[in-house]
Amino acid sequence: MKVKAAQVDEIIEGKSKCVKLDNLKVLLIKQKGEIFALENKCSHFGLSLEKGAIKDGTITCPWHGSRFDIKSGEAVAWVDAVVGIQLPKWGSKLIAMGKEPQPVRTFPVTIENGTVFVTTA
Repeated sequence: MKVKAAQVDEIIEGKSKCVKLDNLKVLLIKQKGEIFALENKCSHFGLSLEKGAIKDGTITCPWHGSRFDIKSGEAVAWVDAVVGIQLPKWGSKLIAMGKEPQPVRTFPVTIENGTVFVTTA
C-alpha cells in the first residue's frame, strides 16, 4: 500500500524523520539528495533507530552499535557497542546473545510533486 509519508522539504539531509504509517514506524532518511525508508526497529532487539548516527550511507543503532545500510537494510556491523561504548569482540558475542546479523526492513519510496510516498506492503 502506497502511503503519504511527508513533504520532501521536511526531511533534512543526513538526519532521520520518524513517521507512523499503517501502525508501522518508519524512518525517512535523506542521503545525497535521495530519500530512503526503513523500519524504525533494530533487528537485534527491536529498539528504535531514530536517534542513531547517520554516516556514509549507514545508520548506527544507538543502543548496541549495529550498523545498517540505509538503502538495502543490510547489517554492515553487528552489536559492537552498548549505548555508544565500544565492546571487545567477546563482549559483542555476549550482547548479541547468539543472534546472527539480520537486515532491517526497507520500503520503496516515490516522490510526487514534493510529497514523499512509502509503499509498506
